[in-house]
Amino acid sequence: MKKILFAIMLLAVTLYGANVKKVKDEIDHVALAALLFKDGHTQRADEELKKVDIEDKTIDFIRFYTLKALIATKDNLYKEANNYFLKAIEVGQEDKSIFLYMAQNEFKMQKYENTIEYLQKAGEIAEQKASTYALRAESYWRLQKREKALGVFAQAIEKFKNDYSFVKQRFNYYMSLELYQSAAEDAAFYINNAVLDEKNAIRFVMALKKAKEIERAIKFAEELNLRFNQSVELKVLLAHLYIEKGMIQAAADFFDKASIRDENFTKESAEMYRRAKKFVLSLYKNSQLLDTKEKLKQRVAIYLEYGEFEKIAVSRSALQRSGLLEDENIRYALAYAYYMIKDFDACEKELKKITNSNLFQKASELRKNIQKCKNDGWECDI
Repeated sequence: MKKILFAIMLLAVTLYGANVKKVKDEIDHVALAALLFKDGHTQRADEELKKVDIEDKTIDFIRFYTLKALIATKDNLYKEANNYFLKAIEVGQEDKSIFLYMAQNEFKMQKYENTIEYLQKAGEIAEQKASTYALRAESYWRLQKREKALGVFAQAIEKFKNDYSFVKQRFNYYMSLELYQSAAEDAAFYINNAVLDEKNAIRFVMALKKAKEIERAIKFAEELNLRFNQSVELKVLLAHLYIEKGMIQAAADFFDKASIRDENFTKESAEMYRRAKKFVLSLYKNSQLLDTKEKLKQRVAIYLEYGEFEKIAVSRSALQRSGLLEDENIRYALAYAYYMIKDFDACEKELKKITNSNLFQKASELRKNIQKCKNDGWECDI
């Protein structure tokens, strides 16, 4: 469109220039306005056009109205701009490229039928420009004419074989229509042919993930992870995809790889290894945490899962110093550890400090079990 803008400005400067008579003060305000507009001085150009005596029959009204339309377009006055374009046509403007401007202006005013109409009026000029296909397709799409929109993209993909933006946009359309197989085919085509950056790669995977197409998302993400092997974001995305699939070990491995480049994912890596019952790896990743409080809190969870209750019990002083015992979930975990190693007095001491209603029931059950253990060892649940 920039090339067309330049062409129209050049036209406005030169068209009928040799035959235009000077106004009374011998200043050609229209020609001057054209030069100012060409040099980017839109406001000054508009001021110059206001000086034009429109009663003067010698004025080049084709150039005058075209300039007025271009200035209004620049000022985002789309309706006014198109009215001036129509006046330019009425007085003899034959340059069909102005229909492209009119189409864009109508689109911005959300008048999509008019957009399509003006693109058709532009004729061959519109047929040769890739951007007009995208504009036409989007107009059909917003008019709920899905098949026509997809048909325009099919034409564009065939005509502009090296412009893969059409494939990417059609992928989005297919996803909206829940045509996931077709979307996956477009994604594969784009990934294999276009110059792909990491950002767009992630967008493809995220779109599939959002649509709950987890298998397809994983397939593409694995391929892209090989291509962008330095990408932390792709590794984290893969980890979350594997979590959704219930493959916790795979998720842990990808969080581990991500944590090598970004320590912020060390905690997630340790947590996933804990959930995967890989306690040695979980403790190893936990040991790499720099935040002492977070490290200790997570370690308690690992020890609980692993059944290392003695280690939780001996951590009481550290838990106290760090302030973690203010978290009643941690205090209950400590009480439970004391219970499991049969230090019932220490357990009761911690239970007495619990006030959280959600934990109170658990504390009561623990007390009942302690009583059973004290009264009859055969009934003890430990």
